[in-house]
Amino acid sequence: MIKNIAIVGATHGNEFTGLYLAKYFLKNPNLLKRDSFDTKVIIANPKAVKLTKRYVDRDLNRSFNIKDLHDESLSSYEDYVAKVLNAKLGPKGSKNPKCDFILDLHTTTANMGLSIVVSSDDKLTWEAIYYLCQIEPNLKVFRWLGDEENSFLDSITKSGFAIEVGAVPQGVLRADLFTKTKQLIYHLLDFFEKYNKNEISQDKKSLIIYDHVELVDYPRDERGEIIAMVHPNRQDRDFELINRGDPMFLGFDEREFLYEKQEPLYGVFINEAAYYEKGFAMCLSEKKEVEI
Repeated sequence: MIKNIAIVGATHGNEFTGLYLAKYFLKNPNLLKRDSFDTKVIIANPKAVKLTKRYVDRDLNRSFNIKDLHDESLSSYEDYVAKVLNAKLGPKGSKNPKCDFILDLHTTTANMGLSIVVSSDDKLTWEAIYYLCQIEPNLKVFRWLGDEENSFLDSITKSGFAIEVGAVPQGVLRADLFTKTKQLIYHLLDFFEKYNKNEISQDKKSLIIYDHVELVDYPRDERGEIIAMVHPNRQDRDFELINRGDPMFLGFDEREFLYEKQEPLYGVFINEAAYYEKGFAMCLSEKKEVEI
């Protein structure tokens, strides 16, 4: 039985879709009301919002490693916020957390359309994703195993995922993706209402996902400086297959850097602005069918 759900916006302060959806729902809580559970709405990083920055001191969505949550010596603003959110929604690892499911709202500068980013293996999480994919056939699912494991905000609880929509510039609202995200939230709430009423089939189901394989950095010189950009033929082509010999990057001197792997893979988060500092230009993923 699901009793409490959290919708979190502005984990990153310059991602406005989640921020303004959270503000909208806080002013109109009746839109989220369902009979069998309660939904709380949280603006996660208000200080970063005021600065229109992704974060103040460190990436909040990489601050929920359980070791860090218990380390009182960590003193950054986001470490403090992470501990507050963990107390409010968790605590992480508890058998009886204060929240049963976390939906974290994000945007990306990559052309990912309407997508879900998930790290959990929890059955309820995947049942919810399957339900949404039946309603929204263009919804893509990316299973992240990326730069820091088990440190996302939605990892506070066993069940949860992020909605990731793009392409949206940082600090900008797009009406189409705002509306699509809002509708997906309503569908998710409908799922939990049906789940609590035992109206969700427990039969085995299968789902097409994009499974993380590796992170790819930009070409760099011996000093670590970027020397090439995402190739025009690769830009904006998230969730499309990359074959051996396809152009990946274009140097400032117009030299082409080609994809050299034997195995064709799919690009995700291509040329995401926030990932320049993390040292990768895109994620490579394998398209596969999984049973849930």
